[in-house]
Amino acid sequence: MGANAIFLYALGGLSLLSVIYEGTLYWHDLEPNERLLNLWGAAFVLLVVLWINADSRKQPRLFRPFEYAQLVLLYWVPYLPYYFWRTRGVRGLLMLSALVVLYLSGWLVQWLLYVAR
Repeated sequence: MGANAIFLYALGGLSLLSVIYEGTLYWHDLEPNERLLNLWGAAFVLLVVLWINADSRKQPRLFRPFEYAQLVLLYWVPYLPYYFWRTRGVRGLLMLSALVVLYLSGWLVQWLLYVAR
């Protein structure tokens, strides 16, 4: 199992934990810990940046400057759509939308629980 798979599995696992945490608290009408949610957001961004850094090594058409990972971390918002489009085309934009849904999955579960009640 390569570094790409490890980062993606960690991203999926942490997303699942976040969904369970936020959904359970919403079901019981409790407020989530803001620090924990902020930590989740930072860990999500860090794992995405680490995945891009590992994945970009396998992309021959992509130029990687010396401090590539740091640049991706600093400019991750505009760089994510560019990276996915540049390396995978339309399929990359679908992957980007999947990442956005994964990030918003806790909110989506809360919304589904609200509709179900």
